[in-house]
Amino acid sequence: MCISMRWKILVGFAAAFTVVFVFIAVWVFQNTTNRAFDHLSSQLHSTAVGGAESLDTQVFADLIATVPAAPDATNPTGLGYPDSPLYQAAAADLYRILQVSNQSLPYTYFRDPDDGQLYFAASSGYLLDPPQGVPYRIAARDVVNPTSYAHMERGLEQTTDEPPASDEFGRWLSTYTPVRDAAGAVIGALGVDYSLDYVDDVQSQVQREMFPVLGAAYLFLLALVLVISSAVVRPLRRLTEATGRIAEGEYDLDVASITPTRFPDEMTQLARSFAVMAAKVAQRERTLTRQVQQLRIEIDAARKEESVRDIVESDFFADIAAKGAQMRRRRDEDS
Repeated sequence: MCISMRWKILVGFAAAFTVVFVFIAVWVFQNTTNRAFDHLSSQLHSTAVGGAESLDTQVFADLIATVPAAPDATNPTGLGYPDSPLYQAAAADLYRILQVSNQSLPYTYFRDPDDGQLYFAASSGYLLDPPQGVPYRIAARDVVNPTSYAHMERGLEQTTDEPPASDEFGRWLSTYTPVRDAAGAVIGALGVDYSLDYVDDVQSQVQREMFPVLGAAYLFLLALVLVISSAVVRPLRRLTEATGRIAEGEYDLDVASITPTRFPDEMTQLARSFAVMAAKVAQRERTLTRQVQQLRIEIDAARKEESVRDIVESDFFADIAAKGAQMRRRRDEDS
């Protein structure tokens, strides 16, 4: 089965374009995602550090020192939010951080000096409707996984960025940073969770904007290759047809005119080569024809000479020649 060179060229370029465009799509997608993630991490780090400095540390210290846990039978954890001005003031400080970075969820926690365990303090989610923050004085071990707990412990000593983590509430990126009182002593820490839905939104936006553009460019390039391949193959097809006519004996065909172009190229050189070949073949055929005709004449002459020799050398011709000679002698004697 013969497959047109035009389609071979198109398939070859389509394969090459597919590889290139897939590489571009993957690179753009990953690069955009990484940049969004880096931007989110940097913003989260800055939010945590700046937020810790903006807190009223005296309110925070008084809260964890004087306000006990608030039992709440309606909450699955058994704890709720205390009806305390200190808790409300601490939650308001955190809510202001949330308003600056509306995708974040800031909260505070501390280490209980009696058992050395971490407990949550105020949460900005308390002021949302409905409240979404963790209950006051709930043990951190009951809420977070061991990896996050370890990061929270380090957050009491220095600003600590936790890699993306998942829980029953979603996927989060978290940063923990110490909260210090006026004397510089650590009294707790500020945690800021940032939903990775932002990164998902960026990925979805990239897909919506990138894929149609790449798809349109892909189809345009394929159409362009098809047009160019047709333009390249068309004179080649004409040249193929011309060689067939030459093979039938049409040696005077003007092959060069089949591929007219203002700028000579390899196809023009090929046409000229075919023209030279046709001229040489025609010349050789004419020479061969003359040689065949000359050979035919020589063969005919040789045949005639052989026929005459056969006649002259035959017994019949010798008998006639003898009788003719005898008749000439008699005529000479009579005269």
